[in-house]
Amino acid sequence: MSPPNQPRLRARKPKTRTGCKTCKLRRVKCDDGKPFCARCLKFGVDCEGYEVGERPKTTTTHSSREILPKKYDPVATVLPSPMKPPFAAAFQDSRAYSYFLSFQDEAVIDIASEFDRHLWHGVILQASWNEPSLSQLVASLGAMYKAVGPKALHLSKGETQPHQQYAFQQYGRAIKGVQARISAVQHRDVTRIALIASLLIYCFENLYGELPSAIGHLEGALQLMQKQLAHARRRYKHSENRSPTLSVDDELVGAFFRLDSGLLSRDQISHAASSGSRLGMNFLENVLEVPRSFSTISEARSFLEHIQFPAIPSLSRDLISSPLLSCIDDTSREMYTTMSSQLHRWNIAFARLSAQTLTPHDKKGIVAIATLRVRALSTELAAQRVCATGLTSSCDFNPKSREIVDLSKLVIADPSFVKSFVWDCGIVPGLSIVMASCLDVSIQTEALQLLKQIVPRREGVWDSVTAVRFGEAVLQINSVD
Repeated sequence: MSPPNQPRLRARKPKTRTGCKTCKLRRVKCDDGKPFCARCLKFGVDCEGYEVGERPKTTTTHSSREILPKKYDPVATVLPSPMKPPFAAAFQDSRAYSYFLSFQDEAVIDIASEFDRHLWHGVILQASWNEPSLSQLVASLGAMYKAVGPKALHLSKGETQPHQQYAFQQYGRAIKGVQARISAVQHRDVTRIALIASLLIYCFENLYGELPSAIGHLEGALQLMQKQLAHARRRYKHSENRSPTLSVDDELVGAFFRLDSGLLSRDQISHAASSGSRLGMNFLENVLEVPRSFSTISEARSFLEHIQFPAIPSLSRDLISSPLLSCIDDTSREMYTTMSSQLHRWNIAFARLSAQTLTPHDKKGIVAIATLRVRALSTELAAQRVCATGLTSSCDFNPKSREIVDLSKLVIADPSFVKSFVWDCGIVPGLSIVMASCLDVSIQTEALQLLKQIVPRREGVWDSVTAVRFGEAVLQINSVD
């Protein structure tokens, strides 16, 4: 006779006593991370730490002090990536740490283009991990991004307001911290910290939508960079992206160069009093040898910017202020002709790079190439417009204008396109140049509609709202004529 079926008993295991206070209250599994658990950070709540005497189960390492050398660096030894150090920065709490990670892992993807990832991850965020005042600024940016970023459009005011309040709170404290750090003149990296802080402040003001304040901060930062470059022994060569001084990173000099260039091109359209190059970048070499083909798209961008920069102040002025077929002086005409010749060689080298590297499935590459193409085409169009000598040549404006509009549509249609602040100039300047140069009202109207469609997008120092106002004024003048 077989024994009756006995109910199956579950093996009894001792209950774990580990876990942070917050996870225990929420009745969720804790990963026992120190100083704050990842479960709380991911959920966006404050991790209240662990009960006194509780320790997560870990491998004992009581003998490590005897084995490791005195100069042992746990950050460099244990971590595979420099962007994942332990709790290196002096974060005030888990919330600040969470916002820092949010900016690093989410916001930078939207703000920085493919070209500027190393500037952000390799320079700005790397420095912020080890400098409390900078980490506070990044945390405030992370909070502001959650309050006004693309995902915030689907949230209620009650959901975004706590992020914004925290952002302003941290922002004020961070600025005081940076000022205190700068006052400590004995710190050898104080200028570098000030320059990085100024870029973070510029981003914060832009994210919040305070462009005039952002530009004001930027003007002061450019003066600081100008002082650093004034005594440089070698001339700056932007095409090589090499700093003329050892005291400032290559990427930082390149970033300020681009911001300076953006202000120069924007002064006319925004009716700002142009003061020329804020950096005093008058030491670019006169002759630029464009390679047969570019090795990377970043190299192509640097060469394009190098070609554009010398002509930007006068080209913007001549394009905006001069009527069609007006006479420009011989010096300007020669400069525009030289630039156009260099742009022709750039286009050939860029076409080779595109053919060699681009694949149908490389969406990021397609957007980057389309954006650079818009920038090159718009510069060619502007130069062609101011150098026109007869009505017959004016008909040539339409093909380039049409291509700029079509490429801009491609960029806008990409899922990665956002209508908020992005770090680098993209299609807004190009569409503005179409408004100023093209004589076909239908193409102008299409360009204006695209600008209205992407409001309130801001690209570097260019904002779509100002561009829309400019475009509307141009169409109004044309309708009167």
